[in-house]
Amino acid sequence: MRVHVKLIATYQKLLPPGTKGNVVPLEVPDGTTLGQVMTRFEVPLDDTSVILLNGLTVPLDTILSEGDTAAAFSAIAGG
Repeated sequence: MRVHVKLIATYQKLLPPGTKGNVVPLEVPDGTTLGQVMTRFEVPLDDTSVILLNGLTVPLDTILSEGDTAAAFSAIAGG
């Protein structure tokens, strides 16, 4: 199944070398979770990251579906 991974701002450096833009298609087996995909790109799975599935915050154990877009960027604290 094909999903898309979008890494934004400082996380863009985690994409494979030669990636144009900030989105890559990824083939994953059925049953793959959002957390598993983010781990594949070494995105921190803690409070330092904002991780979205199709623009929504969901649990990391959410199973992906064909065509989903998983996105991540660094959380920024304001004051």
